[in-house]
Amino acid sequence: MKSFSKIIATLLVLSAILLTACEDQSVNADGLAVDSLLNAAYQKHDYQTLISLADTHQDDGSLSTIKACYWRGYAYSRLRKMRKAEVEWKNVLAQQVKDEDQLHYYAKSANRLAGLLYMRTDCGEAIRVALPVINILKEKGYTSTDDYSNLLAFVGSCQLKLGHEKEASNNYSQAWKHFQEATRSNSDFSRYTSSIVGIITIVDAYLQTAHYEEANEWVKRMDSMLQLCKEHPQASEDYIDKQQARLYLYQACALEGMGQEEEARTAYSTALTTRYARSDEGKIEATQYLMAAHRWDEAADMFQTLERQAAKYDFIMTQEYIHSYLMPKFIANVKASRKDSAIAVGTDICMALDTALVWQKQNDATELATIYETQQKETELAEERARLSDQRLLTIGITLFLVILGLSLFIFFRHRAAMRLEAAFHDLEVANSRAEESSRMKSDFIQQISHEIRTPLNILSGFTQLITSPGTKFEEATLKDINQKIVENTERITSLVNKMLELSEARSHTVIERNDKVKAVQIAAEAVSASGISEASHLTFDMQISPKAEKVVLHTNQQAAVRALWLVLDNARKFTVPPGSKLQEKPTDIQKVTLRISVQSDWLFFSVEDTGIGISHKDAERIFDEFVQLDEYYDGTGIGLTIARSMIRRIGGNIKVDTAYIGGSRFVITLPI
Repeated sequence: MKSFSKIIATLLVLSAILLTACEDQSVNADGLAVDSLLNAAYQKHDYQTLISLADTHQDDGSLSTIKACYWRGYAYSRLRKMRKAEVEWKNVLAQQVKDEDQLHYYAKSANRLAGLLYMRTDCGEAIRVALPVINILKEKGYTSTDDYSNLLAFVGSCQLKLGHEKEASNNYSQAWKHFQEATRSNSDFSRYTSSIVGIITIVDAYLQTAHYEEANEWVKRMDSMLQLCKEHPQASEDYIDKQQARLYLYQACALEGMGQEEEARTAYSTALTTRYARSDEGKIEATQYLMAAHRWDEAADMFQTLERQAAKYDFIMTQEYIHSYLMPKFIANVKASRKDSAIAVGTDICMALDTALVWQKQNDATELATIYETQQKETELAEERARLSDQRLLTIGITLFLVILGLSLFIFFRHRAAMRLEAAFHDLEVANSRAEESSRMKSDFIQQISHEIRTPLNILSGFTQLITSPGTKFEEATLKDINQKIVENTERITSLVNKMLELSEARSHTVIERNDKVKAVQIAAEAVSASGISEASHLTFDMQISPKAEKVVLHTNQQAAVRALWLVLDNARKFTVPPGSKLQEKPTDIQKVTLRISVQSDWLFFSVEDTGIGISHKDAERIFDEFVQLDEYYDGTGIGLTIARSMIRRIGGNIKVDTAYIGGSRFVITLPI
């Protein structure tokens, strides 16, 4: 059997050598001519010709699958057929790279695909596409290209939007290093422009995630790169003017976010001295700063150029266009109290949304049908090429072909069966693990609930028997103490039942109406009073309110906001007590809880800091899961923080653990103003 396998392998290698020898001559003869035709169509923006050339020369073997798929994907993207472009570029990444020319187009395809997914806000998929390609390019030493640098920028931007700030910063640092190396080692002006595009991606990501100080630092780097561009002999005056305008607009946004309003206005005024800022396209970009600075009238005026821009670039009424342009235009007119204009824009949004939905469905259906037809055509062409190959390999013999085919099919199906079995086994392990975890959590929860209910019930039962015993008389002070204990334990049971009801409601994910106008300080006062934290004897409580926060009035649901803050304060009160005790034994061990209320941009922040046991980085999200208790020696059900996060999110805010805080725990609640 081993000898037979060796013979088959030898024949297979000989077949490959003969086939490669036949094909390489044709590819080498036609390769340069095909590249010239492709570049000519690319320079003329003739995308249909690009597609036809890629199809034709892939069929005759003079163009590799990787290069053909890249050019088809590029052409489809320019024709705004993004689904088809995505399919082509993914097909590239599924190929085996054989030489440096294919590696070049492999990297370009990955860069464009990652950019497409990033613009579609599909950050998880963009990272899954980009990271393996980055590793392959590292292994092959192909890291001095614009595509590699921009892949790092896209991965970093996705990580930043997913909350992984440290990983994003590392990738950004690597990208900046490659941007600098590219401009130092190459005189081609396109390396400078590509580096600036990558920096703009990073700046925009930091601005979108409200990291204004980091954005401002990258604006400075953009400025240094732009200074190098100005000195380049190929630099055009229009290009420098456009990028200079963008630099000052980004700087204005960053400074405004940092609270440096005067400096932001200066940067914006400087931007207006450029020709680009006075153009229709520049005016639309300027609205980002104007809206951040609440200069609503000016923003509304700038948006008047939107229709001309849409007509100039033939914008299609997609949902992305509505979200990126029409909605900000509507908000600007509303904030500027231009009711007629706001109504007109709102009407346009309704009509555009309907058009976008219809267009999207039709476009998806058309592209899917075309993709299916293309795949069917490719299958037919592959079969035809196989028949032609059989004719060229008559010297090898039909018997050898059948043996190789049979062996390949046997290996393929056996491998696929093994993969399916492995996947099924893995799924079974995961399901079993989840079942065990679920069973454990249920058991722990039942035990905890039993303990929480049994204790007050035993107390109530004992006092009831004592009071109802015949002939038993009590002093007034004793009766008062008994009455207080009965009330306390009754309230304890009632609170537990209410928490369970709240947990049930939290699982529904329904939005809570925000019809209340209430001051932030009132929410804080009610929560502090309800939690009793200011009366706790084992800690000192301090509330610090910024001057801006004192005047803030929220449009929210008062009951939900108070309840959520109450639960977080109660959590701080509970976990600053040593497990199993009610009071600190030594006065020197007195703990501290601080509630800080501040304002940043359009958000109100409630920050609850304590000097308790703290929360590790790995448990920062897990702590919000149902029934999770990090320390079993503390009383509780493990659902308070779950309810708090649910309520805050259902009124438009969020709550998270600040893992950078040391010396205890810090919970940060954000609510929209």
